[in-house]
Amino acid sequence: PIRAPPMPDLTQAAIPRGFRFVRQGAAMRLLGFSSGSLALAASLHATGSLGTWWPLLLATALGWPWLAWRLTEGKPAPLKLERRNLLVDGLIAGMWIGIIGLDLMPSAMLVSALVMDRTMIGGWRMMWATLLTILAACLVALLFTGFVIEPHTALVTMLWCLPFMALYPLALGALAHFSSDKVRAQNRLLEQVVRIDPETGLATRQQWLAAVAERLRRFHRHGAVSSMLMIDIDEFKKVNDTYGHLAGDEAIRQVSRQLHDGLRSVDLAGRYGGDEFGVLLPGTDGHAAMEVAERLRLRVANQVAVGGTPVTLSIGVAELRPGMEGIGDWAGAADEALYRAKAEGRNRVCSQDGEPVSVAG
Repeated sequence: PIRAPPMPDLTQAAIPRGFRFVRQGAAMRLLGFSSGSLALAASLHATGSLGTWWPLLLATALGWPWLAWRLTEGKPAPLKLERRNLLVDGLIAGMWIGIIGLDLMPSAMLVSALVMDRTMIGGWRMMWATLLTILAACLVALLFTGFVIEPHTALVTMLWCLPFMALYPLALGALAHFSSDKVRAQNRLLEQVVRIDPETGLATRQQWLAAVAERLRRFHRHGAVSSMLMIDIDEFKKVNDTYGHLAGDEAIRQVSRQLHDGLRSVDLAGRYGGDEFGVLLPGTDGHAAMEVAERLRLRVANQVAVGGTPVTLSIGVAELRPGMEGIGDWAGAADEALYRAKAEGRNRVCSQDGEPVSVAG
């Protein structure tokens, strides 16, 4: 049978995701500040103040991305530290907007990129936090420079804005696409975990009952025939007590494999609970379902053993009939047939009508 992947350990998985987010943030920070510094340098050069500010500009372009990485990498709470780094990014951007005197093109470029990036990461709350941080840092820088405001953007400064405007959105889009692919893959994994029992590879109880409910709807609308098998491993407690729970688990897996391999592709076997299984047989009437059940019983008895002792099944069969309004009615009829099979000596198949169908042997 198809095997479900193991249930992910979300506690442990959160750590790699945190460091992956930090690595992505470090790469975007280096790209953003290094390419953005070209536009800042051009703006400072246009006002003749590049010679004063170039050491701080170099520290912004390369020093801060390296320092942010060192302050976060390998630490026990990387997500919390990276959120702090994101606010520092806003402080630095606001400081430079004030230093260049609100030069229009570089200022708009920095604000729009940071707001877009932070909104994607943390939603509206982080967006407003980023805007307020930029505004506060800009006001402090303007106070330091004497409120010298030069909003006009020279042509050469516009040209040096292009590397940032081309590279940063492209990288941001690629990162968003990669993240959406990861989310889709995780959703598929979670859907598989919900649909498939990880121990047996059969459908989970929830998934199996959903399929049963759909067959009920088809029957009530169109009269589509279907049958159900309820299956129980005989004296399973004795297997656990005699050979141990590991042997019992292996018996369940082997029985599940035989059920899966012995059914059509349109049939659906599910783990109903513990050592009990349900089988849905669409398009199969009660007589044909009895034949399927007998074939499964013999298949397991001949091919599954624990400690040299064959594993046997008791099976109850119920055809879907008028008057069965809900899952409980249909499953109840199959359960009654199963109890009858166990009461009559186990290792046999019984129908909802109580007909003697098979006996041990």
